[in-house]
Amino acid sequence: MPIPMALTIPEILECIFSFLSNRRRLMVVQFVSKQWQAVCRHMADPPPTAWDFYLIEPQYSVFVASLTTSRVLRLFSKGSHFQDVTAWKDERWRKLLAVVDALQTEGKIQLQEVLVGDELSSIHFLEPLLPVLDRCSTSISILRLQLKERPDRTVLHLVLRVCSNLQVLDIKTEYAMLVPLRDETVAALEAKEAESPLEALPVRSRLKTLEIAHLILTSGAVETVVNACTALRQLTIWQAYPAQFTKQDGTLMIRRVASTCPLLNTFHLSIQGWSWSNADMTIFLDYQPPCLTGWSFSDKDIEMNLPSMALSPSVQSRPPVTPLCRILQSTDSLILTNHHQRLTFLELKRTPRNNGRDRVPDVQCAGALHQFLCNAPCLQHLLAPNVVLEIENLDINNILQQERLSLNNMKSQPRDSQGSVPPLWACHGLRTLHVTFDHDQGIVYQGAAAASGKGKDVSTLDSLIVFGYLSRCCLDLRDLQMRRWSTTVSMEAGFCLLSRLKRLEKMILTGRHFDGFTKQDLGWILKESPGSTAKWLPGLSMLTAASSRSRSRSPGGNQLAIDSSVDLKWDLVGRVEDVQEWEREIKARTGGDRWCTWPGLEYLQLKWVDSHEGAVNKMRQEVVSLWRERWPAVEVVVEKMRFFEY
Repeated sequence: MPIPMALTIPEILECIFSFLSNRRRLMVVQFVSKQWQAVCRHMADPPPTAWDFYLIEPQYSVFVASLTTSRVLRLFSKGSHFQDVTAWKDERWRKLLAVVDALQTEGKIQLQEVLVGDELSSIHFLEPLLPVLDRCSTSISILRLQLKERPDRTVLHLVLRVCSNLQVLDIKTEYAMLVPLRDETVAALEAKEAESPLEALPVRSRLKTLEIAHLILTSGAVETVVNACTALRQLTIWQAYPAQFTKQDGTLMIRRVASTCPLLNTFHLSIQGWSWSNADMTIFLDYQPPCLTGWSFSDKDIEMNLPSMALSPSVQSRPPVTPLCRILQSTDSLILTNHHQRLTFLELKRTPRNNGRDRVPDVQCAGALHQFLCNAPCLQHLLAPNVVLEIENLDINNILQQERLSLNNMKSQPRDSQGSVPPLWACHGLRTLHVTFDHDQGIVYQGAAAASGKGKDVSTLDSLIVFGYLSRCCLDLRDLQMRRWSTTVSMEAGFCLLSRLKRLEKMILTGRHFDGFTKQDLGWILKESPGSTAKWLPGLSMLTAASSRSRSRSPGGNQLAIDSSVDLKWDLVGRVEDVQEWEREIKARTGGDRWCTWPGLEYLQLKWVDSHEGAVNKMRQEVVSLWRERWPAVEVVVEKMRFFEY
């Protein structure tokens, strides 16, 4: 069969291949033909070019040569034990800038992004660097700074005043959280502010993305930036520190952003020690830019954790509903029409607690996030890695509740005594999902703690519910990052149900315990032909018994389908019969041949929390060998993480 003429033109092939990831092009597409291989290699991103003060020959000559081909330049300095080397460093810095300037004059610079960190991000080194970057503005459009200290308006205004053609400016610090400013630091800051009075910035119409972390907020620092950058699409001010800033200034800032940036589609504002009030939320909703389709908040603004784990269940009570929770779970027609049904992006940023080393807890929101998902049909990306989606809200068949009743000999149900069906998610086009799946503390502490998921059997039921629900609601999912304290991924726990997500490209599982990641448990992935389910379900008897106890109480009948033309068989969610139905689907689709599970998967990562290093190494060998046998092109990472990073 002859190849169409259009597929022989390199420019058209580049346009088509641009929709694929770089890894997919290099691992799959380039092996089709020599011409496709040449196009893929031309599109491949070269590795970043790195520079520091201590480059010597021949490494320095290699660095200079790579400047003409590399697209990313990293400028970081290594630590030094030498004293009084300031003049030597200044000379090396001037030499680098002269080389970059000369290459720019000859038109040989291909750089698109510059990353500056360590001491090179100080004002002393930035002042001579920024004019050079501005002369290279025809190619360089992204600047990322990683500072050692909190940035103030001096750094921010300096960059915006000199670099006129930047499209992305990202300013962060080395640490996730910094200690509050000391009194002498505040006094020095006030003196610095007095020396450099606030002035208006020139218009920067090309700047589209501005992200700043730990900014020292002073009067007019952000307002002048917003006035100059009216074409912003994304504005993120994360965990700013209010040095000379009041709550009223924050309210005025929200109104200023809404009135000045009409093209803004994603906005985030979080200030240390502050939270969004009802008045702030009202102004945010009333003065929202017309193009805003993405919300971003700190996960502290949705937190409704119980006050103490040590209290008796009889005195446990939820804290008052936060303003953000009230908005997310609102059923007001105006809020649904003007906001929830327009949003395509929701982010609840993980915010460190106390000194930054304390573990960020599972953020309970009393079902507010679940309620929002049921009212947001256009949502495509949900990034809330620390916020809990309660498994009770996904248990539409009351299986978990009935199991708790049987184990605790209880006569009344913890919730849903009327047998009502929780609402189903409306975001069927969801592509990115980063959340934590756990139990609702307000339910678990009301007498069902003994069977709240600590046992292996109940953990398996939890997995059946979660995997079964996701495999029906999120068929278009591309990026899944699931965080659970205990996760069972064997076939009996329904891990195979996720194979219905045919477009899945990235999967990251984080937890303290992982069960079912052996070759025997995941044998269904390597089977040449589907056999009997009983071979892969050692816990079938227990699960069948748990399912039979709740089948008669299933409130939704046999057809709780999202689309009236398609029966998604919601009555099987959480039951072992769902796995058996999956096997019948495979047989009907493949006729007994080997099936293709996750054909687009590119990346798999497992994160163990506080596990023994030997156990992690053993599991790493098993998982990597299993996945490479089935998918040689998939990148598999198994790592151990620290407890306070969980």
